[in-house]
Amino acid sequence: MEPYRPSLDRRLASAGKFLGTLLTLFKLRGHEARSQRMCPFCGLITPRAKRVCLECGKSLGAVPPEPIEAKQG
Repeated sequence: MEPYRPSLDRRLASAGKFLGTLLTLFKLRGHEARSQRMCPFCGLITPRAKRVCLECGKSLGAVPPEPIEAKQG
């Protein structure tokens, strides 16, 4: 079983490198998602730095939440 050990070490190293690259890609996409927001009026994805929607021109400030009906029971 000793002849396969160098091959196994290379495979494990390659798998570790692949998983590291994959993790980096997921972290980058997560950062992208946090740096953008969706317009509640037209649905356009807009950078967070913008104060108004680039499509409809409406303010991207705080939108009042819809009232939630309390369940009685």
